[in-house]
Amino acid sequence: MQWLATTESLIAILLGLATIVAAIYKLYKKDKTLSPDIDAPTIVSRFIEVFENHGVHRNQIPRFFGHGLTLADVQDDNKLLSKLTEDMLYSVCKKFAIRREWLDGAEAQIYTFHDFYKKPSKALEFIESLKADNPDDELIGVLIAPEESKYRAEAIVIIQETIGYVGDKSIYRYHLCNNWLFSYWKPRAYLAAFVAMAWKNNIYIHGIYKPKEFIDELASGEKLLGWQGDDIYIFGHIDWYPEDMALDPDIYLNGVDKESNNHGLVAGLQLWLKLHDLGYMDTEFEDARNKFEAELNRIKL
Repeated sequence: MQWLATTESLIAILLGLATIVAAIYKLYKKDKTLSPDIDAPTIVSRFIEVFENHGVHRNQIPRFFGHGLTLADVQDDNKLLSKLTEDMLYSVCKKFAIRREWLDGAEAQIYTFHDFYKKPSKALEFIESLKADNPDDELIGVLIAPEESKYRAEAIVIIQETIGYVGDKSIYRYHLCNNWLFSYWKPRAYLAAFVAMAWKNNIYIHGIYKPKEFIDELASGEKLLGWQGDDIYIFGHIDWYPEDMALDPDIYLNGVDKESNNHGLVAGLQLWLKLHDLGYMDTEFEDARNKFEAELNRIKL
């Protein structure tokens, strides 16, 4: 009977240990629930960050944004949280062209992407709507192209739109237009058309070159733009003129992958001519088409 008593003792010890482990795990889970990561952003901190990153100081939010907010409301996070309504959150997303999912803290992607690859009519609709919605304030852009021509290296266009002022300082919002593989002939043609349509609508886009990694970070949509009120020239001043892609075949084909038997060059020029004839390369320079056609004939010889 002694072995039975020993066995019962061992079982009791094991049950006791199991109870202790379960209690510790329960306390651990409770602690994790009640003690979230103190660095995790809240909707209030992101609300403030959006304004301040665009050059609107926390104390200036009530007069710039309105919606019944007072100076006292923005001094304390808890008080501000109690004041934030669905209408306010919708309005701040619309005002700065950011995604509500990011503002809520649910997702990392801040911006909605505008992808006009193979969609020139949608691109024109987008450009014309920007001008129609904001006819009096400045719209400019930057085309950031990769420093090295690689097939998978993307270019990105950022359109900057003036949406108001704090004193004499302009406040902007930004529109990201991506999915332009820069050395592939097909995206190059649609990118050239986008720049030409923007130019015709008085949205002037300057060109700069940056490393692929720099562009990839922007193209992820997870970098909050604004630069505390500085404009897009913070990226750099003009390295090249993207509108020349609609005027000069040498600029248009610069860095395009030739592919076998010059297929990339031939197909790129043919698509340029097709888009021109559809009205998407209209720069009001009548001899541009003749230059591109002459270059196509030269390469095909």
